[in-house]
Amino acid sequence: MNRGPLVEALESMLASAGPDAVTGVMLVRLQRVRDFLQMYGYAAGDQLGETAHERLRTLLRPSDRLYRIGEFEFVALLPGLHDIQHAALAGHRAARAFEQPLSLGGSEVMNSVVIGVATAPAHGRDATTLLRNAEYAFTRALQGQQGPVAIHQAGEEPLQVPYARLREALGANQLEAWLQPILDVQHGGMVGAESLSRWNDPEIGRVPPDRFIPMAERTGLISELTWWSINTSLRHVAQARRVDPTLGIAINLSPRVFGEAGLVEHLASTAAVWDIPPGAVTLEVTETALMVDPDASERLLRRLCDAGFGVAFDDFGTGYSSLAYLKRFPATELKIDRAFIKDLPHAPRALPLVRAIIELGHQLGLVVVAEGVEDAETLDTLRQAGCDRAQGYFIQRPQPAAEFLRGLEPGARVAAGARG
Repeated sequence: MNRGPLVEALESMLASAGPDAVTGVMLVRLQRVRDFLQMYGYAAGDQLGETAHERLRTLLRPSDRLYRIGEFEFVALLPGLHDIQHAALAGHRAARAFEQPLSLGGSEVMNSVVIGVATAPAHGRDATTLLRNAEYAFTRALQGQQGPVAIHQAGEEPLQVPYARLREALGANQLEAWLQPILDVQHGGMVGAESLSRWNDPEIGRVPPDRFIPMAERTGLISELTWWSINTSLRHVAQARRVDPTLGIAINLSPRVFGEAGLVEHLASTAAVWDIPPGAVTLEVTETALMVDPDASERLLRRLCDAGFGVAFDDFGTGYSSLAYLKRFPATELKIDRAFIKDLPHAPRALPLVRAIIELGHQLGLVVVAEGVEDAETLDTLRQAGCDRAQGYFIQRPQPAAEFLRGLEPGARVAAGARG
């Protein structure tokens, strides 16, 4: 959509404000839109955008201005703020408003937003800079580590990762596998780990996964990255199983490799090279990955299960069709998204939902894993709710594989509540 009127309005607002006046720019985007469209259809998408626009409009002051710059994307201009925190409060108020369902044609639909905020003069004195910095803040908010709202911070401009550097890093084996322990909630002790890719480039420095993994998917390097991750992860778990033969490994599987010929056979032969039974390897897939090509995804998951591999539905509960894919796609594990686990003991509506998910998983014969456990009270609540496994910073942070292996030495094993 045309952003010209937005830029003109912001420039005019800045020009009429005093040099020290605080003006806010709030970028708001609806989340999980693709899931919504797949379930309700594209015609309903138009109504979703209009309804979200109306809800945002009711939150604003008479002096504020709201612009719809995309189907599900909005920018609010907030003149005459007291300070930066005033802008932050506006962002959090908008995020809370979307915790309530939207009414669409007589039905109530849950959605959420992610919000990036920038203010003048702290984050820029012209429209282009402020809008760009609100976009950078939105990118950080999207990572979900500090909630759905982020205020721009100096130096958070996105790191540009050259294609040649990533290709060279893969060829030179410069990436690392970090492992995050998975705890047996009911009986204590570690049952395995999730493998996570990390990259510390000698020239660029540490490159976050949310930078290099999407770039690998866009440029066709994801297949090479995936097989590097599989081989490296299996090598490390082979070493770990010499200490404890019961340990398993969970590896994320990109949807971009789902269509590769011989994928299951290659996985089986690689596991055999490291003398690892398929049952000790769990491939984690997201709903987004499954919905790229549902028919092909169903065939692949059945072949993985038939070959003895574990299959985990990652980030369960965040998509519109979560229950539908539980019915359709075969799996052995269900991972409850951290959004349900955060503040679990103090969120009255979250606990019944988590209990219901655990019970549903057990009724379907699935092992249930909770992600994002950050305190002892949450872990104890999950134990009482019957959750099977858990991972998170309270249990132990992701760590380089070498440190993980050293932690398997006698007297250093992960116990409930141990921290890394």
